Amino acid sequence: MFSRFLITLFLMVTITISLTAQNYKELRNDDWKWDDEFWHWKGGKPFIETNWGLGKPMHNKLFSKFSNVGLAEIKLGFVSFDEFYDDEGIIQLDERYTFLSQFSTKLRTEKRKYDELPTELLRFGFGRREGYGYDFGNIKILPYTQSAVMWSKLEMKDYPVSIFPAVNLQNALDDTEILKRFDGNFRFGTLAEGGLHFNLGLISFNAGYEAAVVFPRYLFWKHIGSYAIEMAGLRALDRFIDEVIDASPAAAPIVNFLLKSGYSYAFYTLKKEKMNWPFNTEAPLTYETFKIGLTFIF
Repeated sequence: MFSRFLITLFLMVTITISLTAQNYKELRNDDWKWDDEFWHWKGGKPFIETNWGLGKPMHNKLFSKFSNVGLAEIKLGFVSFDEFYDDEGIIQLDERYTFLSQFSTKLRTEKRKYDELPTELLRFGFGRREGYGYDFGNIKILPYTQSAVMWSKLEMKDYPVSIFPAVNLQNALDDTEILKRFDGNFRFGTLAEGGLHFNLGLISFNAGYEAAVVFPRYLFWKHIGSYAIEMAGLRALDRFIDEVIDASPAAAPIVNFLLKSGYSYAFYTLKKEKMNWPFNTEAPLTYETFKIGLTFIF
């Protein structure tokens, strides 16, 4: 499986570089735009980012326990740093990217316990990272939040019926039915992340905490309704943060990070029980991951 990940990763990088070369002029002229403002490619500077991390898969209705997993990830996209308040040294971060990730029990450092389920998960998607930060000349410090949509394919390396003793057979059978809704199929999902972007010119160091949700099935209207509620809350926060920026620009990066990351994580905890909260829907597969990364800006 990991070899397939490396092959897919190579193809993704090759295709993306080819497309970037073909469309470089259009991107620089800001002619290539998607209809939705969220996915609007603004141009900016291209970047390649690699991330590593340790994740914890969970399912709220599962009796069994997953083994912790390691993460390997690559992002390709465009980043811009815009001066927001010249006198205050406040800048705005805006990134749009595509990514490919691999979660695997084999990528973790510690040994798996005998009663934990080993897994692998391949995912890809599109995301946006944004925030306000402080510009100290050659050094930029930017607390950020990010969100993305993704498609994930879970591969179970073992099932509960082959791990647990007979006394837990019914629980193992119930868990197996839940896992079969994910195993071997690409499923739609979303993620949110909060972290710190430490920029040193053409190189950036990142550290963040990600919370991802993988749906067992996609319910269009309920997802749209849940998404609209979540976005309404974020838009309300944007208006409040705008007032903070006007009143105290130096406080804006921290206030923006704390409010948005806190809100996103709170909404994520609600979706752990109901994937399209507040609608009565199934519990999803979730991943919480601590990540560190290195970004090369061109």
